[in-house]
This record gives sequence, C-alpha cells and structure tokens, in this order.
Amino acid sequence: MRQPPTGRRRAETGGAAGAAASGEHAPPASRAPAWRWLVPVALAAAGLFAAGRAPSGGGVFMAASCAVAVVYTIAWWLWGCPRRTLRAHRLGRDALRGLAWGAGLAAVFAAGALAVRGIPLLAGPVAHLLEHATAGHLLPVAIITALSGIAEELFYRRTALLLLPGRFRTRALVSLGLYMAVSATMGVPLLVFAAAALGAAATAEARRTGSLTSPIVMHLVWSLAMLMALPALLQAV
Repeated sequence: MRQPPTGRRRAETGGAAGAAASGEHAPPASRAPAWRWLVPVALAAAGLFAAGRAPSGGGVFMAASCAVAVVYTIAWWLWGCPRRTLRAHRLGRDALRGLAWGAGLAAVFAAGALAVRGIPLLAGPVAHLLEHATAGHLLPVAIITALSGIAEELFYRRTALLLLPGRFRTRALVSLGLYMAVSATMGVPLLVFAAAALGAAATAEARRTGSLTSPIVMHLVWSLAMLMALPALLQAV
C-alpha cells in the first residue's frame, strides 16, 4: 500500500511546485526562438513610445496602452504556461503579501514625489503623463492602468523568465533590464526608476511565493495608488 506523503515530503513537493510556477527551475530555453520575447518587447516599446507622446485627453494614449497589454497577454497565453501561473490553494495569503508590498512601495514613492516635485526635469514628465487622468478620463485610465499592470507581470515575471536562456538569476536580471528599457521609451525618467524598484520586488515575490498573485496585487496597489495620489502631490510643479 502506498504511504501518504510525510510533512517533509509535502513541503518538498510544494517547494518544487512553487519553483516551477515561478520559472526558477524552468528547462533551458536555448531551444526557444528569441523572437518569442523579442517581438513582444519591441511591440511594447513602440506602443509605449506612442503613448508617452500622445496628447492629453486623446484616444491615442488609451489605444496604445491597450495594445501593449494585449501583446503581453497574448505572449503569456502562448508561451507562459498559464495553468501554472497562480497557486489556487494560497491565493488569499499571497494577495495579502502583495497588498502589504504594494502599500509599502506606494508610501515610499509618495514621499519621493514630495522630494522631487520642485525639480521640473523629474516631476514635469510625470505630471504630463498624469494629465491623461486629470483631463476627465480618470476611470478609463484607471482601468487601463490596472490591465497594463497585470499584463506586465504576466510577461516580465513569468513569460520572459521561461523564454530567456541561462540560469534563473541571469534570466531575472535580463527580464528586469528589458522592463526598464521598455518603460524608458515613455520618456519619463522616474518611471524607469519605478520599473527597477517595482520589478525587483515583484521578481523576488514571484520567486518567494511561486506564483504571480502577490506580484500582480502589488503592482495594482502601487500603480492605482500613484494614479490617485500623484496629481495632488505634484500640484506644486
């Protein structure tokens, strides 16, 4: 008769499942064509470049942002092993972790906004970006912000880690670098710093929990908090 797994065996099994879900022990991606991650990254960079230079209150920003989210999501659906992206038995626990991380990051960035709001070179581009929300389109911009955040996590913290070659640390660093480079195309210097901080924290959480629940919740809490709070914090610009 087969014996039930012991506590140690259950822990090892759960740890292995978590590592597989995060992509840490993914098989070598040398056989995966490079275009599978190059094309989504290039399309996303083009889309964010257009979004960053779109006039406030127009439809170009929303259309370009939606297109980028669609590109990321399609790539995840095709090559990101969707069934292993989340761990259903610990959704609540991971969501609470993401909530705490997102709130903490939002507090840090809010303090940073107060520190740089008198520096036009840094605060000016952020204020221009936020004009899309303050021009009377807060709800649609909030929805697009949420969808974009989810799509970014699906791609950079899951799909890219599975497609890029090398060890996990190398793949994580390359994925983070790609995330920062694509964010830079919007022409907002502080957004690159935000991508570095948020991306590093999200990658660590994805590896720690073996799931994207915490990174996604973290991203949503941080991005929506910034969308709501930054216009008031930067009003002195």
